Amino acid sequence: MIKRGYRIIIATPMHSSIFKKAKDSGIEAVPASFEKKRPHSFLEIISIINKEKIDIVNTHSSSDSWVATVAARLSSVKPAVIRTRHLSTPVGKSFLSRLIYNVLPDAVITTGEAIKERMIHYNRFNAEKIFSIPTGVDIKRFDPDKVKPCIPKKSFLIGSIGVLRNWKGHRYLLEAAPIISDYIPDASFYIVGDGPQYNNLKKITERMNIQNKVIFTGYRKDIPEILASIDVVVHPSYESEGIPQSILQAMAMKKPIIASDAGSIKEVVINKKTGFLINPKDPHSIADKVIELYNNPQMRTDFGYNARRFVEENHTIDIMIGRIEALYESIIKKRRGV
Repeated sequence: MIKRGYRIIIATPMHSSIFKKAKDSGIEAVPASFEKKRPHSFLEIISIINKEKIDIVNTHSSSDSWVATVAARLSSVKPAVIRTRHLSTPVGKSFLSRLIYNVLPDAVITTGEAIKERMIHYNRFNAEKIFSIPTGVDIKRFDPDKVKPCIPKKSFLIGSIGVLRNWKGHRYLLEAAPIISDYIPDASFYIVGDGPQYNNLKKITERMNIQNKVIFTGYRKDIPEILASIDVVVHPSYESEGIPQSILQAMAMKKPIIASDAGSIKEVVINKKTGFLINPKDPHSIADKVIELYNNPQMRTDFGYNARRFVEENHTIDIMIGRIEALYESIIKKRRGV
């Protein structure tokens, strides 16, 4: 957005990682708190909005939505408010949910069509205010023709990339690992990422005696290089997903995907075209599909080619920014009566 001439300010707690990353990247960041029970939090955001003459406030989670949305409505500037919903977990039907999603914001952005449809049909929110804009991928950074592998090619590599949360379903890939290893003796499993389930997942590998097969890399920044090294990407989430960045990144790198049918994943993992779509919480299906891809290199190539083309046509970062920019402009014009 900055490259397109917009001024962007990130309001976030000073101790957050995004505050430091913004500062390191030369993006304006101001310290703010989002504590719903503290009037000071609201006054803090009101002050920022009024001082910087903010045109649009875009919020991303529960606490910042309540504080920033109310602050925006109480400010003298009265900016437009957009609520972004990243997860597919159902929104409650309470009065407060209706207020923060349907009444107070000018628009809601979802990261997948399934999330949008649930809000319209389950919650009965105003369909004209909800827009599906999945996160885009930088296809220049995730370029399989230019990125070099960072892991030496000594085995058949199966990888899963993402924050290690319970609902991400990593345990089901680990439960599939012995079945896969019986058929593919040189299979290795890379769990890329960090999170609250890290220790639990390590214990599962020890209990199953597969710790020599599973590599936990922790948090990594070199995701393109890791993807260039992996043969098959497995995304075993069973709930709460929009369209995961890790899936789109893998698709951009021409990697065949095996993913659970959860949230909006099926919008990009088209079964038997860009990958395999399987039932959630099913280690045997994971194993079957990994083995099928192992036995069919041409299928892996075809899925990868289709996946890259799908991302290029639908999910680049330029497409995403273009959609967001068009929405911002339409809201501002509407508010100004243009």
